[in-house]
Amino acid sequence: MNLTTIWKRLFHWAGLLCLLAKLPSASAADPHYVFAHYMVCFATYGATVAGYEQDIKDAQAAGVDGFVLDVPEWNGPDTYYNTRTEQIFQAAEALGTHFKLLFSVEMTNTADIVAMLGTYTARSNYFYFHNKAVVSTYGQNSVDWANGVFAPLSKQGINVFFVPYFEPEPISHAQDYSNATNLLTKYTNILDGLYYFAAGTVSNMIGINDSYNQACKQYGKIFMAGYSPSYWGCNQPPTRGYIEDDGGEGTVSQWTNIIQTQPDWVEITTWNDWGESTYISPIADPSVYFPDVASPRRYSHGGFLELSRRYIAWYKTGQPPANNADALFYFYRTHSTNAVASSPTELPVTNFKGDVADIIYTTVILTAPATLQISSGPKMFTNSLPAGMTHVRVPFAPGAQKFSVTRNGTQVLSAQGPDILSAIQVYDYFPASGYTYGLPAPSNLRIVH
Repeated sequence: MNLTTIWKRLFHWAGLLCLLAKLPSASAADPHYVFAHYMVCFATYGATVAGYEQDIKDAQAAGVDGFVLDVPEWNGPDTYYNTRTEQIFQAAEALGTHFKLLFSVEMTNTADIVAMLGTYTARSNYFYFHNKAVVSTYGQNSVDWANGVFAPLSKQGINVFFVPYFEPEPISHAQDYSNATNLLTKYTNILDGLYYFAAGTVSNMIGINDSYNQACKQYGKIFMAGYSPSYWGCNQPPTRGYIEDDGGEGTVSQWTNIIQTQPDWVEITTWNDWGESTYISPIADPSVYFPDVASPRRYSHGGFLELSRRYIAWYKTGQPPANNADALFYFYRTHSTNAVASSPTELPVTNFKGDVADIIYTTVILTAPATLQISSGPKMFTNSLPAGMTHVRVPFAPGAQKFSVTRNGTQVLSAQGPDILSAIQVYDYFPASGYTYGLPAPSNLRIVH
């Protein structure tokens, strides 16, 4: 090998090393971020700046760093997407708490996508990673992102860091490592990472997160894992599929896996999707937005968020939370799978996945051994529990649902959830959740229940 060839090879490898050094993938110095998918079509506390400020306060109290704003239309007939987006940005700016905002694009009109991003990536709260504006999407594989979106934005001086949820090709709910590598190979020129929009059984979601995380690390890309508390396709006839994700047990399993595998970021699906039950917002009574008696009642999912808060902190800091206060979390549906709706127009739920049973899921965290008592209608269950975290399942019955924890003859925790109904007009597979703390409760506890 002559000297000229050696020098050429040295320059070649030096160039590659410089290129790799410039790649904006996450490093050990980059913090973990946790986002929540936000449906702009639903205004949790009303479409006002003050309402969105409350949304942001709830999210930050749980350790959520930002909202990924789901926008399917821009400059179209439904102008509220424009006005609400502006209000959300104003709320974040008014609070001054460095809450991050970015878009999940659900439209195909590239001119509208460019107009939206061109306007809002200049705002102070827009999320930038390594000096690039982060953008996500749900599906939209067929959009000409490179020429129709990124090139025009680049001419405006806006460089994009693209972390989409692309549908696997071919489309499949049983996604795996090969699905991820196929996407990373086919779209390598535009992808900075991948996101998994979680909605499935617990084992399925964990498996897909693991596969995508492995693939993204192999390709040197960012991976944004997904966590989902529950799923019911309420408005998806004819089967209206329901997936049982085991209450607090499923939440703990998903977050424990995230902590073990260390994806770069996490996105909760979702903050406020009242239509498909995948919401984690702690609003006390989401049903106020659905006053029609023919609509299923929505319940607070604050129990999912408050339990997640422990694991969000652990994921970010690497330190497990201290068990310095007794706590109880409960999760259940409000009617049996055997209940038959009286409305003649009501479609039944026929597609069940997971361990679907008439069960109350209770997660208890104790500073010392104590006794848990669950009263479900006429049934009473008593369990002696050790210190630490314990999951308890009991069968439910129609009537009042009450929970209490006693230690040395003194009640240290008590809670009551919504009644379980024996007769129903419409099917309702939106789970109810709640929680209660003993003293001392977390100092920044702002989440309603």
